[in-house]
Amino acid sequence: MDVLSLTGLALSASLKTQGALGTETQRLSSGLRVNTAADDPSGLAIAESLASKVHGLDQGVQEIQNAGNALTVAEGAMSTISAILQRMRALVVEGRSDLLSTSDKNDLQAELDQLRLEIDRIAQSTSFNGRNLLDGSASSSVPQPPRTLLVSNPTASGGGQIYDQSVDPNAPYVAPTAQEMAQSISIDSFDPVTGLINITITLGSQDGTFGPTQTVTVQVPNGSNTPLGFGPPIPGTPTFVQQSQNGTGPQVLGFNIGTLTSADVGKEGLLVTLPGQQKAPGSALMINTGDAEGAVLSVDIPGMSSVNLGVNEVILGDDLQNQAAEYRIDYAINTLGNVRAQVGAQTVALQEAANNGNVASVNTQASESAIRDLNVGSAVTAFTRDQIQNQFQTKLVADSEHLSEIVATLVSDSIVH
Repeated sequence: MDVLSLTGLALSASLKTQGALGTETQRLSSGLRVNTAADDPSGLAIAESLASKVHGLDQGVQEIQNAGNALTVAEGAMSTISAILQRMRALVVEGRSDLLSTSDKNDLQAELDQLRLEIDRIAQSTSFNGRNLLDGSASSSVPQPPRTLLVSNPTASGGGQIYDQSVDPNAPYVAPTAQEMAQSISIDSFDPVTGLINITITLGSQDGTFGPTQTVTVQVPNGSNTPLGFGPPIPGTPTFVQQSQNGTGPQVLGFNIGTLTSADVGKEGLLVTLPGQQKAPGSALMINTGDAEGAVLSVDIPGMSSVNLGVNEVILGDDLQNQAAEYRIDYAINTLGNVRAQVGAQTVALQEAANNGNVASVNTQASESAIRDLNVGSAVTAFTRDQIQNQFQTKLVADSEHLSEIVATLVSDSIVH
């Protein structure tokens, strides 16, 4: 019997088993099947790529949640502005009462001015982590130029429109540097003898530097859109233009009169100009979702200053000024409501994006786990098997050494005898 050869085989097998036990012990202690690149080179590369995506998705979800928190801060500030606008509207409605004294109206005006300043303070100071939210720097929207709010433009069967925008899409015309104007027009009467329609146009302002309210009367032939003394409307040139400082200042507001007939007598219309919007430098906020390179979400929060809302000038005065003040505040309330709805929709979208990121992260992590993590049941079975084998191999080596000593003694005794 070649005892030494048998011992060598057992020792070699024992060393291999001990190596396997070392690997299995490392895997069981870490819970990972792949601890080093040697364990599974290609599997490690894939697992590392998946792990990178998981970390990106998790961080992206956190950034999305931060963006949602920023929108919540912005919406809370806009809720306060909404309450201010409601109070301003109540003050304007109160100010249109003839039962108030001059002192009472001055007090109302003082509160209106202070509330306007508070809107601007909120718009300038609302921020999240040092990033302004309501000054327009978080929006990519293009600020609107000075424009006209066509409050009323009634039509009747057989009649026309008081203001006609079909001839000139730029009419009613607003001068780029115009003050906060208010203009009313009324179709007063029709003279069947001359065939002329008598119209009264009143021009006022929400700006204290404009001067006194101006009143102009014009006549329009029945069935015509051209006042006497004016040429027919052409694109870019309003039919009727009014000036500030009681007709001696620059042009501030113009419009085309619609084709009017005797059936339009009794109609009234109102134009209220809105200032050009302002915007701090900046654009919509970009939020990285972590899903892939360049995967971003856009969060857009328009500027909410008193200028952008159209209430930078709210002056109580004559009936025309009071009407203009009320309609400008109504416009601001509607504008703010639309922006709040936009912010709310973006908040919901961010919540869905966060949910989607969490689902993608969990599923991607499961894919990584399938490659990297250890099958504990199978590993324990292999570890137990190798332990038994190692014990048997160790015993075999020990017995082989003892057996070799016995064989050597027998051989030695046989030689002696």
